[in-house]
Amino acid sequence: MNIHPATEYDLDSVISWVSTEEDCRIWAGPAVTFPLDKIALIKEIFFGPDNSYICKNGSDSLAFGQIFKLNKGYSHIARVITNPSYRRRGFGREICNTLVNYASMQGGDGISLNVYRNNLPALRLYQSMGFNEQIEKSDVNNVFMVKT
Repeated sequence: MNIHPATEYDLDSVISWVSTEEDCRIWAGPAVTFPLDKIALIKEIFFGPDNSYICKNGSDSLAFGQIFKLNKGYSHIARVITNPSYRRRGFGREICNTLVNYASMQGGDGISLNVYRNNLPALRLYQSMGFNEQIEKSDVNNVFMVKT
């Protein structure tokens, strides 16, 4: 298994994991158009080899995630998704750990992310990794989390 910068070709796999509008909203938020179109998606998620990563085992794509450096001294993890055929096997944790390590190497004050409050598997994962909810930046539907 390895994690490396994602290519546009890798997006074909990721797109195949998102089969409903609700899956799309949970993964990418309300600003991404469903059904997914690769050309539109590249723009909507600011896809690039410096911010988008894929976890693979041979030719199998297992998980995807993004990380952005913010001007406030934070890095921000976004759009973490695991291939439905490989969920509950630790690949989401693997890609998140890699993104956290990348952020740590870049320096800064910490790492943030957003997650829907009803996405319990993701919430549990992020809490187990040391992320804590920032109540003042969260609401009824969304949890803003930080790891310092």
